[in-house]
Amino acid sequence: MPFITRFISSQLRTLPPVPDTSLEGKVYITTGGNSEKIGIGLEVAKHLIQRGASKVILAVRNIQSGEKAKHDILHHVKAGCKSEVEVWKVDMNSFESVKTFAEKCEGLDRLDGVALNAGILAPDKLEKTPDGHEATIQVNVLSPTYLALLLAPILEKSASVTGQKGKIVFTGSAVAEVATTKGLDIERPLKALDNENVYVVGDRYNQSKLVLHSMVRKIIARFPDIVVTDVNPGFVHTQLYRGGGPAAAMAKRIGRKSEEGARNVTFALITLDHSTDWYHDCKPSKLYAPWLVSGDGRTFGNNLWNDSLQEYRRFSNRL
Repeated sequence: MPFITRFISSQLRTLPPVPDTSLEGKVYITTGGNSEKIGIGLEVAKHLIQRGASKVILAVRNIQSGEKAKHDILHHVKAGCKSEVEVWKVDMNSFESVKTFAEKCEGLDRLDGVALNAGILAPDKLEKTPDGHEATIQVNVLSPTYLALLLAPILEKSASVTGQKGKIVFTGSAVAEVATTKGLDIERPLKALDNENVYVVGDRYNQSKLVLHSMVRKIIARFPDIVVTDVNPGFVHTQLYRGGGPAAAMAKRIGRKSEEGARNVTFALITLDHSTDWYHDCKPSKLYAPWLVSGDGRTFGNNLWNDSLQEYRRFSNRL
């Protein structure tokens, strides 16, 4: 079935409501929850609080916006529950910020799940982060992967006490299926992704989601005792499109509401009991990306993983 047919079919599908599962005593982290208006991270946090989660940590770049989101979320605390919402700073543009955030998480009594939702659209021209990487790739791929690696031992330690597997949920996108592989150097992938000569603004976001999916598969293989998945929330009207343009207009007209898209993430976070590399329409599914399992795609994935680990080890010697 062609991509556009599957896309339309999914968008027209009504997603089931999030199960009313008790999350009493559990602690979660969600990134990208600093929008006090609309956003998947914000709605995931509401879902968790509504089900009695003991604590939800909003990992945000802008503390002021995070506090506004916290105020909104607290209106959804379940009656009789003493749920807490905390706002912690993390900037996905900075590996040092990610490391500092993860070190703070080591002080948590427990950690049950992480929703890695923060992301950006590709800027009109290639922009480099302070770490020297193309911004879309660092924010959408490298930093979430780095944070997952740093939080994995905390999740495993918590699981050894609670007896319940920890969960890491990445927010991906079905546009990975239509990403071009032009410019994806299989031998030196990270260096090529930072090269402005192969940067195509109209395709970089799609590429970032394809590259993320490759990394998620590596994380699944590395952590068999943690439930890991890459979730497709669908085409959702969120602050991702705050810059305007045709995509923003389309999202406003035909996109899912933030709460609907967030159901995919929350479903995986509270119901999934085994790792699966793709989660779509609130159930395990399959991403149609044959290049990733081709010879070139596997070489690209292996080399990107190794390049990324080498980069992460500049900041942390524990990986």
